Amino acid sequence: MRLEKATPESQGISSSAILNFLNKINQQEFEVHSFMLLKNGKNIADCWWKPYAAQYRHQLFSLSKSFTSIAIGLAIKEGLLTTDTLVADIFADEMKELGEKVDEKIKKMTVKNLLTMGTGMTYENWVWDEEDDSNNILEFLSSHVKNEPGSTFFYNTLATYMCSAIITRLTGQKLVDYLMPRLFEPLGIDPFWEEDKLGISYGGFGLNIRTEDIAVFGQMLLQNGEFNGRQLVPEAWVKEATSKQINNGDEADGDWAQGYGYQFWRCVPEGVYRGDGMYGQYCIVMPGQNCVIAVTSNLDMDKFMKLIWSDLLPWLGGDEAMSQSNDYDKLVEFVTRQTHLKVNENAEDYPTFRAVYKLSSDMKVPDEFKINKLSFDFENGECLLALYMEDHQQPLYVVRFVEKKWIETAKPFWFSEYFYRAVCYGEWNNEEFAANVWHYETPVNTKLCFAFHEERKSLTLQVKGQIELSLNYNRV
Repeated sequence: MRLEKATPESQGISSSAILNFLNKINQQEFEVHSFMLLKNGKNIADCWWKPYAAQYRHQLFSLSKSFTSIAIGLAIKEGLLTTDTLVADIFADEMKELGEKVDEKIKKMTVKNLLTMGTGMTYENWVWDEEDDSNNILEFLSSHVKNEPGSTFFYNTLATYMCSAIITRLTGQKLVDYLMPRLFEPLGIDPFWEEDKLGISYGGFGLNIRTEDIAVFGQMLLQNGEFNGRQLVPEAWVKEATSKQINNGDEADGDWAQGYGYQFWRCVPEGVYRGDGMYGQYCIVMPGQNCVIAVTSNLDMDKFMKLIWSDLLPWLGGDEAMSQSNDYDKLVEFVTRQTHLKVNENAEDYPTFRAVYKLSSDMKVPDEFKINKLSFDFENGECLLALYMEDHQQPLYVVRFVEKKWIETAKPFWFSEYFYRAVCYGEWNNEEFAANVWHYETPVNTKLCFAFHEERKSLTLQVKGQIELSLNYNRV
């Protein structure tokens, strides 16, 4: 690891406080995937809940936005633009192509308006890759702008995409490639960033890095852009980007209304700010406590932040080293045994049968789940489940299950063009087969519940997780 490890007590924090906080996470059934706490630049506590682990990247969703903000700051340092540069000037060719389709307010929009979510828009005009002529730059520039740019806050991920497109337009490089020598390599980060058909990194989402990478990024921010003796990002940009730049609601409304910077959120505790992503991906920076918290998860984000403020933050202000707590060994033991991979030892043995099922003719397959045929092969305590797409002869997925064991999949259930690792566990009970899938490089997990009817002549499939649906199949 790049971050030196230290005991909490050596940095003025009690192991008991951290242990109590982590125990509350479990008691309140927060689905946390990883947690790392830095104090004075040292890693004083880290934990992964299996199958998540330190060596795996994790999808960041909108936490990606904060990295995009840094790219804009670096491009400004290099003299390529300013926050007052007009978006229309950068994309003059597209503006000319659109002609009269362009809202007059688009012509007033600046880079700062993109960074602060102050575009004046009230919707996002995305077009996805299924359409051959998809062009999100044109979609953004042809959107209706209801309010004057800079006047109101509207969370707009397409605006962050435009920041990524700006980097590509001005440098000829993808956002991820632009950041490699300037940020990622100096921080020791090996990223993967999803992109669209134009070859533009999505910017507002799509970045995949490890938990320690998030923590290192936060430490660089805490040190005002400096890391390992190098000033990677201008100090002035870090301060400007993480300060309140636009009002985003009534401050009484909590952590979503304390003001927004350049792709950073201000938090309820004074001086604290964060980058965050859907499902609970966090980089929380606490200058007053000289601390950084990195979290990956799938949980109620508002509720979890309140737990941090109430049960952890008050203990993080210590400066003087203290005697090692008796709870330090308990903390070390706690972080080694956390897992989401639970097995029901009372589950029934697998049956022995083979069967193929086709989707009922009266069912319409949703676009996100184009599985028209299923086949099961149960024998000797194992099951091979194959899922077929439309009328394809070869299965889209084949997954092996073993009684009372978690099995790494060769190709997991994940309905996108990107490959993510997963482990699977199949449980048989009362003519029902529950296939549990943990996509451990993403925040989500999936549960496929197959309920067999009429001596297994038909079945109902319920999908729970990122996709929620129910489908009927008949045996053939």
